[in-house]
Amino acid sequence: MLKRNTKGSPTDIVLLLIMLFFLAVSMFIALYANTKMQEVISTTVLNESAAYESINSSFEYVNSFVVQRGVVLFFAILCIGIMISSFLVRVHPIFIFIYIITLGVAIFVSMYLANTYEMVVTNATLSVIASKYTMVTFIMQHVAKILLAVGAMSFIILFGKIGGGGSGATTSEYKNGKNNHCKQFLGVF
Repeated sequence: MLKRNTKGSPTDIVLLLIMLFFLAVSMFIALYANTKMQEVISTTVLNESAAYESINSSFEYVNSFVVQRGVVLFFAILCIGIMISSFLVRVHPIFIFIYIITLGVAIFVSMYLANTYEMVVTNATLSVIASKYTMVTFIMQHVAKILLAVGAMSFIILFGKIGGGGSGATTSEYKNGKNNHCKQFLGVF
C-alpha cells in the first residue's frame, strides 16, 4: 500500500539516480537512431529536393542542441524539486540515520550505473555519437559527486530547519490544546 505524504523522503535521491540513468541511456540511443535517419535521408534522392536543407538542419539542431539540453534541464528540475520538497516537509530527527544510509547506497549504486553508461558510450557502434553528447556524458561521469552534493543540500535543508521535526505541532498548540494527537500521546483526554 502506498503511503501519503512521502515527499522529502530519502528515496528521492535514489529515484533521481534511476530516472537520470534511464533518461541518459534512452536519449543516447534515440540520438543514435536520429543520426542514422539523417544519414539515410542524406544519401537518398531526397537530398536533391528543396526541402533537404530544412530537413538536414532540423536533424542537426535536434541532435546537437535539443536532446542533451533537454536531459540536462530535466535533471536540473528534478534536483530543484528535491530541494523544494525537502524544504516543505517536516521530518523527525530520528530519520537522519535512514537518510544517511540511503544516500550512501545511492552513491554506491551510482558508481555502477556510471560504469554501465560508460560501457554503452564506448561501444564501437555508439562511440561516434558520444562526442556530440558531452553534457550528459559529463553528468554521468560525475554522478556520484552530484548525488553527494544534492543529497547533502537536501540533508541540510531537511534536518536543519528551525523547529525541527516531530508531529508538526508547535509549543503554543500543546498549551492551547489544539493538537488532539499530542493530548492522546500525553494521556490527556
